[in-house]
Amino acid sequence: MDRSMQGGLAVEFLTYYFTLVVLLAGVMAAASCFSAFLVSRKRIMLLACGGFLCAFFDTAFMLQDDIAGALLGPSLDPSYLLGRTVVTILIGGTGLTFFWLVICDYVDEQRRMLHIAPAVVFLVGSFALLPFAGEGPMRFWFYSMRAFYIGWMLLFTLVRYLGTTDPVERCRLERGRAVLVAAAALVIGVMVEDALFFIVMQVESVSLGPVALQAERNYFENLLTLGCAAFACFYAFRALSLRFNAPPTDEGAGRERYIDDNLLVYGNRYNLTDREREVLRLILLGRDNQNIASTLTIALSTAKVYVHRILQKTEQPGRQALVQDFWKNV
Repeated sequence: MDRSMQGGLAVEFLTYYFTLVVLLAGVMAAASCFSAFLVSRKRIMLLACGGFLCAFFDTAFMLQDDIAGALLGPSLDPSYLLGRTVVTILIGGTGLTFFWLVICDYVDEQRRMLHIAPAVVFLVGSFALLPFAGEGPMRFWFYSMRAFYIGWMLLFTLVRYLGTTDPVERCRLERGRAVLVAAAALVIGVMVEDALFFIVMQVESVSLGPVALQAERNYFENLLTLGCAAFACFYAFRALSLRFNAPPTDEGAGRERYIDDNLLVYGNRYNLTDREREVLRLILLGRDNQNIASTLTIALSTAKVYVHRILQKTEQPGRQALVQDFWKNV
């Protein structure tokens, strides 16, 4: 085997193992998010799990294309490429929609139409551009639909952050600032990479020394997947550790500290007054109405009124449902 063949084989192995890393990151993030969902029952973790499962299968299709190309070469059936592209649009769109719903859940966006509208726009735009996916500069618009979808998510999050006047909510949203900036940088990289391949150079691959970069394998998008998977694993592991060290059933100081850390955010979400937050804290600690009245030095009837108001504002049918809603959403 000559040196050129050995170099080409090394590049193929490098691409293969990079793809395996992306696959492993996707399935590990999905498993971590699902585990966190089982112990916290937070909807956001289940949505993230769905997004990373779609990312796993989306990346698996790239590996499948490499195998199909190696086995069949020029005789690869065009219908296979068309079918694979359609499936990729559906899986990619579903995965991105899961992540869009994660953002909606995080910023407490309740409008159902806004939940589904970006997904519809993505699917309609992708299928409208499907005839141009084969060759020519129009390929840029087809392959950049995902970047546009992600860009919309980031822009929406930024607008919600800038438009928030509540200092507590602003502080909560600001915790994701570093992730937002990093994701924006990688999305710009996706757009630049697509523009270079499909508009400027109009080539299928380009060699950078011993490494050959392929047009349809967007490396910045893979890096974005790796970054999001790492962040999701960190967040999920923290949630699992928190439930291990201070589970909701524990009446000790760990549970009280966790309630105190999140009570203000939860209370502001439902416009609870200072006194209602005090009553809510005691409810979360398992106190009955008589105990609440004694602790706060108020009449029993007043304590019952406060409990009733809290249930009305949070739209919960009872105390148990209220406690479950708190632990699911903080």
